[in-house]
Amino acid sequence: MGARKGRNMSPAGPIRAMAFFAAATVFLSAAGPACAASATPFKIGIAAPTVNMLPLWMGQEAGLFKARGLAVEIVNTDGGSRGLAEVGAGRLQAMTVGLSAVIDANGKNGDYRLIASSANTMSFRFFGAKGVAGAAALRGKKIGVGAFGSESDSAASMALKQLGLTRRDVSVVEAGGTLKRLAALKSGVIAATALNEPADTQAQREGLPLLVDLKADLPWIFTAVVMDRRYLAAHRDAVKDFLRAYVEAIYVALSDSARAKTVLTAQFKDFSSAIIQATYEDFRARVPRDAAPSRIGAETMLKEFPALGTPVESANVADYVDASLVEELRREGFFDARQKKYRVE
Repeated sequence: MGARKGRNMSPAGPIRAMAFFAAATVFLSAAGPACAASATPFKIGIAAPTVNMLPLWMGQEAGLFKARGLAVEIVNTDGGSRGLAEVGAGRLQAMTVGLSAVIDANGKNGDYRLIASSANTMSFRFFGAKGVAGAAALRGKKIGVGAFGSESDSAASMALKQLGLTRRDVSVVEAGGTLKRLAALKSGVIAATALNEPADTQAQREGLPLLVDLKADLPWIFTAVVMDRRYLAAHRDAVKDFLRAYVEAIYVALSDSARAKTVLTAQFKDFSSAIIQATYEDFRARVPRDAAPSRIGAETMLKEFPALGTPVESANVADYVDASLVEELRREGFFDARQKKYRVE
């Protein structure tokens, strides 16, 4: 009798257990993949804070990398060639750098591949310090570049050529990223340097002499995502997920200008809203919607480099550029879907 009474009174126990089980199920379901597996670490370097880093910053701000299962960390290496060496050493998974650095590094036994681009035209203007108004004033003076072999280094050679000078006529020194070079130019530590946004517009507003405008529609893979070919082969699926998030970030930035400018303002706190606007407009004008590296840009660079005195070990674009992931996404309809979702021109 006692036992039967106990059994009759016991349903509360199973009910509590069932409630607990249901709550636990809801919790695990809400937690999603994060509970099943930790995010994949992915460190990517930037040569300097510039307009071309907006897809990375936007991807972080919008949680797009996290949504793809990636724990992305953005590292400022203060120079593209320097950062590429960190990729080769395995301390970074990727680097945002132009094709110049890849050509230089692969000519020195590197094995890097450029997989996506955020700017397919030359984006520099070449400025002088106050009082440096032409070629004569540059002779024997210091010309600042981010790092030897970088896009700013190539731009310096191009600008000197247009001014009727060579590197032998000046002293080319490493002076750090774009914003550091702007500060060095303003203080007179260097006599000239190449600048892109937002430093470009800031230099113009401060009346620094514009010596050479390289910012034409010259095909040039100016800023891109680069990684070691072995890492790409071993982690192709994760890299593809990164690329999906990177491209999505481009579309978010293009479709929501206010949000994009908020992200830029957070990175460039010392710049006015007018300069932030000019920086955003530069991004909008230059970024390829599919992040595809320009083959014509690569061919132009490989042809131009020997004329600048830079050796090229191979003239084969495939030795520097691997656009296969971009093409896979195209075949899968990823870009068409982004276009339909965000309605970006």
